[in-house]
Amino acid sequence: MSTSTSKGRTTFPDTRKRSGIYIIKENDKIVYVGSSRTNLYRTLYRHFEHWKHRTQEVVTYVNKMNRQRYTVRIVLCTAVQAIRLERALVIRHKPRDNENKFKQYTLDVIDKRTLKTYEEISLYSVAPF
Repeated sequence: MSTSTSKGRTTFPDTRKRSGIYIIKENDKIVYVGSSRTNLYRTLYRHFEHWKHRTQEVVTYVNKMNRQRYTVRIVLCTAVQAIRLERALVIRHKPRDNENKFKQYTLDVIDKRTLKTYEEISLYSVAPF
């Protein structure tokens, strides 16, 4: 579960050193779907901090946090499941900030099965950032 801090921030202690996917919503609209194979906590929090990466496109919401309301949904799963689920969710929802990711794909039978499993499992939402 999540814990809120005095500044309205939320922590995700269950996600440290775990694999899974996360869905970032801006004002209740899905804007990004991401995954982590090793440390979901660190990967997710990068989106709400100032950071740069030499080889990876950076998607951050830190400059919009005062104007927008963000919520995050998390699914803990294996690294292999996370990769597949991230792909299927990006294809289905076409989030604004995943614009180029998986653009050339359509949902296949395995993606549909992955989405059905996802819809059946229990998710937990966290407080807005």
